[in-house]
Amino acid sequence: MAFYDNIQEGRPADGEESADGLVFRYNREERIKNAPKIVQDYYAGKLNPTKGLFKALVATKFNRFMLFTVALCFAVVLIVNAFGNRPSLATAAGFEFELSSFCYDDNIYAQVKVHPLKKSLADKNFPIDKFIKDQEKVSVVFSFYDADGQVLDKIQKSEEIEKKAFFIRTNSPDYDIIKVTANVELLGQRIDLTSKVTRRE
Repeated sequence: MAFYDNIQEGRPADGEESADGLVFRYNREERIKNAPKIVQDYYAGKLNPTKGLFKALVATKFNRFMLFTVALCFAVVLIVNAFGNRPSLATAAGFEFELSSFCYDDNIYAQVKVHPLKKSLADKNFPIDKFIKDQEKVSVVFSFYDADGQVLDKIQKSEEIEKKAFFIRTNSPDYDIIKVTANVELLGQRIDLTSKVTRRE
């Protein structure tokens, strides 16, 4: 005979004694009498859980605080990504420079957008008209790199300064170029810009 073969299935009714002399009693009111109030309210059916996701998120002061914290962190991440350090954008000598590049029809097209800053134009001491009169130029050396970091092509371009935004453009055959850099020189100041090549189908 195996161990526990004589044990009856189930349990005695309330108040009955088992074969071992144990008495089973169950009284819900007695069991939860010393329980916390929230447990007593739950068993009494007084708790009404909030329906709906947004209502649950703002149901309590702590939930509202956590929702606000998550939203604030998300906003900070977006702002840092949008306005953080961008290697394709820089300012020098009162001008802003932005490099962009893309691939189309087996060619890599790159351009540097140049324009005077609004605060520079608002400054009466900023000699933009003198720059234009003296035909001052922006010089750019474009370098095209492959995945191994090898320079596959290098092109130099220059344009005269204008009072509004202007572009310095070039292109090169696509030999698996993934990155373009631009070394910009203006009024004795030099800056370096970098742009990853965007693939357009």
